[in-house]
Amino acid sequence: MEPSQEAAAVGNPQETVARIDQKALRLSALLREIDNHPIELPPELVERLDEILEMLACRVAATRALLHQSAYMPHGMSVA
Repeated sequence: MEPSQEAAAVGNPQETVARIDQKALRLSALLREIDNHPIELPPELVERLDEILEMLACRVAATRALLHQSAYMPHGMSVA
């Protein structure tokens, strides 16, 4: 996400989650393409890519949970 987009998304959690979902879908499509046309990668790189994907999945889940939690909090309260 570009810095200007990040600044705009900070005030709108739904937009932030939508952007994360959009990027996750693009990544998923790329990975599907790689699965359809496999290339030989060093085992260390495959392991690192798996770690990155796991971190991404955790971030998406955490962002969705925060968004869900903030939807039920009265205005003026923070999610600390």
